[in-house]
Amino acid sequence: MKVAFDVAQTCSPKAGCGWFADRLARALADVAPEDSFILLHHFGTWLNPRTRSGTHLNRPNVSEPLAAYSVRTARRLWTEVAAGRATLPGAPDVVHANCFQAPMAGGARLVYTVHDVSFWMHPEFTTEANRLACQQGMLDAVQRARGLVFISEHTRQEFERLFPGLAERRNLCTTVALLASRFPTVSGQIPRPPDGKWLAVGSLEPRKNYDALLDAMDLYWQTSTVRRPLTIVGGRGWNSDGLRARIRKLAKAGLVRHEGYVAESRLVRLYRESFALLFASHYEGFGLPLVEAMSQGCPVISARNSSLPEVGGDAVLWCEPANATQLARQMLALENSPELQAACSADGLTQARRFDWAKTARQVLDLYRQVGRTAGGLPSARSQPA
Repeated sequence: MKVAFDVAQTCSPKAGCGWFADRLARALADVAPEDSFILLHHFGTWLNPRTRSGTHLNRPNVSEPLAAYSVRTARRLWTEVAAGRATLPGAPDVVHANCFQAPMAGGARLVYTVHDVSFWMHPEFTTEANRLACQQGMLDAVQRARGLVFISEHTRQEFERLFPGLAERRNLCTTVALLASRFPTVSGQIPRPPDGKWLAVGSLEPRKNYDALLDAMDLYWQTSTVRRPLTIVGGRGWNSDGLRARIRKLAKAGLVRHEGYVAESRLVRLYRESFALLFASHYEGFGLPLVEAMSQGCPVISARNSSLPEVGGDAVLWCEPANATQLARQMLALENSPELQAACSADGLTQARRFDWAKTARQVLDLYRQVGRTAGGLPSARSQPA
């Protein structure tokens, strides 16, 4: 089987969708050495001026025909494919879209990753341009895709609410393929430094609910005798001018430090050295920071909503969404109980081990083969490494 795999979002600073594409591409190449994978560094209208920082795999079963394409050359190719005058390099059997676009695939069967549907469920958290682009991509997928990959059961249920019965009516193949940590789960508990800081991970945008988190920091700071500051890791998002101004003010008072987008080596160090992760997001398709923090033994305090209970299970200290008072209380409870802190760390490690990229890759490979059997013409399933 030949699979063309969209890695366009890996060519710029990666958020959750880009990391999903990166780690899944690596896992697919590892667990299916007899299949061929064609990495697409330009995808539809997602055209990258530079692809050097994108996902590149030096594997016998991986090719990267578009990596050296200019924007102009890539645009010409996708225009020709859309018009039916060309096929994608390598003549793939399946094209897997990961960047909210569902372009014409030149005769290949299209598989589409549904990361979330926040742009319909919570339009207030997006810009108009982003909302319209994501909605159009999903509408195109509804018409063109033969298979859908959901990154959580919650996302699958939200899709069903928007398009009730559509997958069954169109005979679409579907699977729920969960993310896992980018970092290997540590083998044992890592002692938290006594002066460990609070940690928040996520871009500065309305959906991440930093206002409630900073409100909780204010409440915590008034009561705590330790007064741990907060480190924020995340790039600049949309509609964040007011938030960034507030962060600068709190930084001058010693409450907050914003590090921006950081390298993986720095992020894993923060997970290992921070006292706990604070996650107040309004809505997540999966919630990658939770599983990453747990994989490093970092306790987690999170808002309970959307997909997050699937990820955190019983290992997380929960609070109601947008309830800064409750979040501050959980922070104080964790700070005042070494036993609770140790239990959250141990339970998090156990929970993190339930997520595995190899398992996710096998589920996605099975979907590819289901798409082939439904549409006809793809090779039959072959044995896969355990």
